Amino acid sequence: MTLEEFLQSDECILMLVFQQYSPAVSQSERILERFVSQHPKEARLLRVACGSEDELYQRFQIHSNPTVLGLRHGQEIWRHEGLTDAQTLVQLESTLTANAV
Repeated sequence: MTLEEFLQSDECILMLVFQQYSPAVSQSERILERFVSQHPKEARLLRVACGSEDELYQRFQIHSNPTVLGLRHGQEIWRHEGLTDAQTLVQLESTLTANAV
């Protein structure tokens, strides 16, 4: 499966985009992994390390490190820039419910 095919999935793809390792990225990754394990039918996690010159970084207009995008059928349905926390997940869960297939 290509990256583009994966991004076009019916389920929500949570794409964690980051430029370099940092405590914020590690914390966000752990929180998102836990969320995905609790919602295995609703979401999958994709980690993407890229820089400002990369196509995905430009395509999704990433301005913060890290950024989490919720994608369904290749379209952005949710975005969070910066540190991921419990409140972020409440917003995400609400969005997943509202955008269920």
